[in-house]
Amino acid sequence: MRHLRLLLLLTPVLACLPVTAPAQQIRFVPDFTNASGLLQLNDSQIVAYNEQNVLRLTPPAKALQFASTAFFKVPQPVTSGFTTYFAFQMHNPTMCCAPGDGFSFIVQNSNATDSTQGASGRGLKAIGSAMGGMGYSGINDSLAIEFDILENAWDPNSNHVAIQTCGGNPAMFNSPVHEAGTYTIGNNHNVTSCLLSQDAINSNLASSLGPTCNGDSCSDGPMHQVVIEYTPPSGGQPGSLQVYLDPQFQPGTHVPVTGAPTILNVPYNIAFSPSNPLGLQPANISSLFAGFTASSENGGTTTDILAWEFTPHAPSQITQQIPPGGTENDFTYGGHQFGVTYPDGFMNCQPGGECIYMTVTATPVNQQTFYTQRLQGTQFADENCIIYLQTGGNCVVYTVTCQDQNGQQVMCPTEEDDNIAICSQFETPEPVAALNTDFLKADPIGSNNWCSIWTGFTPQDPPDPIVSGKGQGFSDLVVTLSPTGPGMACVPDLTTVTNSIQSTTSGKPANPGGGSGFCPPITQ
Repeated sequence: MRHLRLLLLLTPVLACLPVTAPAQQIRFVPDFTNASGLLQLNDSQIVAYNEQNVLRLTPPAKALQFASTAFFKVPQPVTSGFTTYFAFQMHNPTMCCAPGDGFSFIVQNSNATDSTQGASGRGLKAIGSAMGGMGYSGINDSLAIEFDILENAWDPNSNHVAIQTCGGNPAMFNSPVHEAGTYTIGNNHNVTSCLLSQDAINSNLASSLGPTCNGDSCSDGPMHQVVIEYTPPSGGQPGSLQVYLDPQFQPGTHVPVTGAPTILNVPYNIAFSPSNPLGLQPANISSLFAGFTASSENGGTTTDILAWEFTPHAPSQITQQIPPGGTENDFTYGGHQFGVTYPDGFMNCQPGGECIYMTVTATPVNQQTFYTQRLQGTQFADENCIIYLQTGGNCVVYTVTCQDQNGQQVMCPTEEDDNIAICSQFETPEPVAALNTDFLKADPIGSNNWCSIWTGFTPQDPPDPIVSGKGQGFSDLVVTLSPTGPGMACVPDLTTVTNSIQSTTSGKPANPGGGSGFCPPITQ
């Protein structure tokens, strides 16, 4: 099992096809250092803890009843499935011997909250109630997976995980109640159960979620890692929602090993219909806010999210302004990333002129379908695309286009010397090696006019290989396994007309000076 990094050198692009709705993805790994401006913090905050920056949902000093939420500002596509990974710790208990309340991972696009419970706001600014509500109770159109460390009247114990939703009825607000009957949260004395099903709660966990107490003293809770995966209904099979707590991971990844036990695994369809009332139905079911909620009572405990990834199993698009040469432009899709670096000296925004924006669309594709529709019958029929982890078992095709400031499609800026660096970093279960990888380009976009841009493979320590290549022309790009190594190479078209934004580079190799740094410099 390895991380795989890819490097290629590309030039102009023909932006000829429409692309999907914008959906920037979430990757705060190993911590939240780069979270500035990306999260809507509703009484939550980014703070330093144990020499890393964490998302703090409940601080040490707070009111007797405290609730908070944090959401990634860009809505996420969810109906085609998603995988999310996060690490958390509940620590610094200030209430002995029943610190609380806990927190939840949530997807929602609420248009109302229940003020009688103490909830407020909606959408990005929604905050649920405290008083056992864990910051999500009272939010409508929401799905919450709660991690509860305080036993309320409606709880089986003080250490459980549960899946809570009351579906897409706008008048139905989510709640942490698991038992039959009515309960009081805030000034609402008629709060009822929103437990997804009787199988959607686990109160027999192998370890404590939060602080443990012995007599008059309490110790910090352990650090835990969680993976949640939603798979929609398909081919007559029901959808599923799976929750892993501290699973064994495939080496170097955030993906549980095959056969790792789940703590919850229940049928679920996130899209509302008359026959599926527990699904959600916001105005745009494909774009929900993902994030976290929490609450505490009488001081309770400090709750930190240490790291977070969210990877949709749907086509995802990111549009960003092309930066100056030498600065890496990162396009992050949760479990995999795509980077573009123009060479030193390149200038995008000319004095008094327009700027060019680059759009990268990452499309998960079934491996067999991709072979049948895109490779079979071509000179690359002995190859197939590489599966990316965290994508629902799919490959990923990247498509690159460019637009001007008015959204009109234009050719991307070019470099005649083939020294624009494009990198893709991802996790794969495939047995990648120097002699069995290839990197293909199809030009024009959507065609099967494939050629190879592969030029090299560099193993890293720890295993984290780099596949490199050169080519001219952005298009569909896909990484493949090839039993015979790279196929027919692309032939550079030296007569290609450059974009109206001309290069001002010296032709030297790129030397990335910004971004995440996962794209190595080009050597020629």
